[in-house]
Amino acid sequence: MKKEKIIKKIFEKENLSIEESEFIFRNILTGQVEELEISNILLALKLKGETPSEIAGLIKVLDEFKVRFPKTVNYCVDTCGTGGDNKNCFNISTATAVVVSAGEIPVTKHGNSAQSGLIGSADILELLNIPIKLSIADGKKFLKDKKFVFLYAPQYHPSLKYVGSVRKKLGIRTIFNFVGPLINPAEPDFQIIGVGDRKVLNILIETSKRLKKKNLIFYSSMDGYDEISSFAPTECFYVNGEVKRILIKPEEFFTPFKMPVVKNKVEALELFKKAISGDDENLAKLLSLNASLIFYHSKKLNSIKEGYEYAYEIIKNKKAAEKLEELRSE
Repeated sequence: MKKEKIIKKIFEKENLSIEESEFIFRNILTGQVEELEISNILLALKLKGETPSEIAGLIKVLDEFKVRFPKTVNYCVDTCGTGGDNKNCFNISTATAVVVSAGEIPVTKHGNSAQSGLIGSADILELLNIPIKLSIADGKKFLKDKKFVFLYAPQYHPSLKYVGSVRKKLGIRTIFNFVGPLINPAEPDFQIIGVGDRKVLNILIETSKRLKKKNLIFYSSMDGYDEISSFAPTECFYVNGEVKRILIKPEEFFTPFKMPVVKNKVEALELFKKAISGDDENLAKLLSLNASLIFYHSKKLNSIKEGYEYAYEIIKNKKAAEKLEELRSE
């Protein structure tokens, strides 16, 4: 294969095979493509529309290059979403991870600092003084002791250094937003993956099927969030060999309300704390709804409603707040 020929295909809006995608991204992630050309490739893919084969090819390369995190627990989950929904909500999926950990389910949270949004999972945890760059040895101990560990993407995916600067300069969603949840270094046993762009749902479902991934739930709200919405229905797809559709309607749990919006990191941190502490009733409900899928699946409960009630009790009983303080104590 020739790099120039594949790049020309992209610019001419032709779809790549998995093998072609692997080839071009292997070149990019080994430093053989200039930043300007990387930027043009990512923009051309976005304008064309990324395909399951192209995303699968990138995931295969990143999986090949990633540093693996050896788990110290028998079962763990992740709540990493694609990001890039441009809704400026606070970090619900990261707060959800804290609630889940407080519910005695180990979390290997994979994430990064903000690439296209206001504040990423690494940013909010750093503001909270929760360690995000532990060594593998320290991370294993932290997970065993705390039932939570953050796996900082650049630390486990050193090849991303070749695209980090480009992604920040572009400031928009690119193909790299799609792959983050699917390249967790710990390879968790179960994941919920929020997708802001509803058109991308089927693409990621098809991608995961091609890669033979299992025990994933992709979800996207009908008001455009990569979270389970407090205002509009959220469509969920459980991928486990076959695909099962689940529709979550907020009115079945509480009186719907508009999703919270933040203007800066200070506001994001404030809402995060209020949600975890349960001091804000609406935020506690929103967080419980987002944690419900994991508790329903991992605790083998009878319904998502039971998962919601389980999460809500953890928040209102201050167990989530206690977990947050425990994570900050190192």
